[in-house]
Parts: sequence; structure tokens; C-alpha cells
Amino acid sequence: MLLVLMVHADFKALDPPTVGEVITTPVSSFLRFLSESISIVCVNVFILITGWFGIRPKVSRFSALVFQVMSIGFFIYIVLLSLGKVERWNPVDWIRFMFMRRGLWFVGAYMVLYIISPVLNAFVSTTSRKTFKDVLIAFFFIQTICGFYSQYDFFNSGYSPLSFIGLYLLARYMKLYSDGFCTLKKRYDVAIYLCTVLFTSLLAMKFGRAGYDSKALYDYLAPAVIIGSVYFFLFFTKLSFHSRMVNWIATSAFAVYLFHCDPLFFRRYYLLPIKDFYLQDSLPLFILHTGALIISVFFVSILVDKLRAFLWNRSVFIYKQIGRKAKRSYLTLVIRSYSTTSNRIVYFDRKRKLWRI
Repeated sequence: MLLVLMVHADFKALDPPTVGEVITTPVSSFLRFLSESISIVCVNVFILITGWFGIRPKVSRFSALVFQVMSIGFFIYIVLLSLGKVERWNPVDWIRFMFMRRGLWFVGAYMVLYIISPVLNAFVSTTSRKTFKDVLIAFFFIQTICGFYSQYDFFNSGYSPLSFIGLYLLARYMKLYSDGFCTLKKRYDVAIYLCTVLFTSLLAMKFGRAGYDSKALYDYLAPAVIIGSVYFFLFFTKLSFHSRMVNWIATSAFAVYLFHCDPLFFRRYYLLPIKDFYLQDSLPLFILHTGALIISVFFVSILVDKLRAFLWNRSVFIYKQIGRKAKRSYLTLVIRSYSTTSNRIVYFDRKRKLWRI
């Protein structure tokens, strides 16, 4: 999620370097292209992680996801309202908050992936290795031609459930079969990732000098971005370490995206400050101030989500307690009713754990 913060701190806040900037300030422009190339793998890597471990959909998990999305947005609204930064919402605003929150495209796309994951899992478990491989090759070939080269709308530059499906299936294939491209040594994984980073950055600089738009090079479905994402991810699958702190942070990583991309927060308190840093500071100060903002947003998001997790766990506990009491009350009522009408005694045999008459 640090990469997500980083990718939004570059082209999203500052826009890609213009032709004039590439010519007049080539070093600064190259560093911005390089920063974007390093961090653009963020979304793809998140989906690859999801596919590697697989989605096991449950109503409780989906409910927890919805609660996380809504509670973090509600927290930001309450804080800003108390500081006088936003006006009190009317019923239309609440409806928009519940169902039409712009800027959180990933949430909708991920929920679609979550809902159809049983179908994908069934395909993975029943198809042959050859068929699985052929489907992946065909999918990424069509995506490259139609989505990257022809820019068809239904691929939406990789901002879509369709692209997520391909990445999810690719990760499942790598986990199950470990083909040759998955079993390279760690240093080769890093080398391939860095090559894709340099390739994209240098090509973007060349496009900039020639006056061409380099935006497509940074689409999530761009071939170099996908290859870089795969080998960045594979490198970390081959590391072996355990850390309670890392696990503690990881359980709230998604909250970083939800927090800083919230429509009430994103532009005013994240993008605009970074743009001000860029316009007013020297390059070293810009990096220092932007880095401090990124780290601050990251850890504030984690802490807010820990509060959310506490409230959710307490709510689930109370709900289960109420359910158990209701079940016992109903069972007691049925037993008493039966005993009264049949003149028989009903009791619980603790040794055999069953009811006797």
C-alpha cells in the first residue's frame, strides 16, 4: 500500500511530465517517470496476492469488507465535520455516500471479483493444466491487443473486474503449477522487475521528447507493467521471514487505500499538498515533505482501521451472544410447552450431551 500512496503522489498529483518539461528538465522528468514505473505495479500485486492465497467467500467476510469501506468513510466525515471542513449532509448526500462514492473504483471491481470467485475457483479445481495455461495465454493476448493496443472501453486500461479476473487466475496457476518462469532465483526476479521499470521509464522519456502521450505505458494492463508486477510479487513469495508487526500492519493494509482515496480526503488533503510541495520546494525538500506525508497517512490509516476492527469484532461478539440467548430462550420455551402439554419431564443429559424425556 506504500506503493499505492507513491503512485498517487506522482502522476495523480502532478500529472505526467509535459513535452516542455522533458526537454527543459530531463533529470526531474526522468525521476518522475521512474517513480511511476516503480510504483505502478501496486494494484496488480494486490490482486496477485489475492489469487495466490485464493478467495474463500463467506457472507461474514463480505460483510466485514462492506463495514470497513463504510466505517472509514464515516470516520473521515465525522472528523472533518467536527473541524468545520465539511457541511452537514442531507439525505441525498447519505445515499450518495452509501451507493455512489466516486474515486473508490477498486472497491467495486474487487467486490465483483469476490462475488464471482466461486466460479473461478471451480474452474481452477476442475480444468486440466494445459487448458488452464491455454486460457491464460488467450486471455492476456486478447487483453494486450484489445485493452492495451486498441484501448477498448470494456478493459478500461486495467481498471476493471475483467483484468482482475486474469490476474487472479494467473496467480492461482503460479501457485498450483510453478512453471519455469516462476522458479527463477530471487536475483533474477529483481533483475526482470528493474528491467521493466527502466524500459518503461526510458520509453516514456522517448515518447515525451517526440511529443507522444506516454499514458498507455502506465496502464495496469500494459505488458511491461504486468511482467514487472509478476516478478516483483514472485520475489517476495521466495522470502521467508516472520514478523508480528508486519502481520499486524498487513491486516489493515486495505484501509490505507480506503482512507487516502476517500473523496472527502483525497484531493484536498493528499493531492493538493503534494502539488504545493512540488511547486514551492526544492527537489530534496519535495521528497522529504512528500515522504513524510506518505508515512503519516499510512500509519494514521492503520490506526483508524484498528479502531474499526475493534468495533467490528465487538459487534460480531454481541450479535453472537444475542443469537445464543435467543436460541436458548426459544429452546426453553419449546421444552416447557412440551412438558406442560405431555406431562413429561424433559432434561439434558450432560454426560451424553443430549436431551432426554
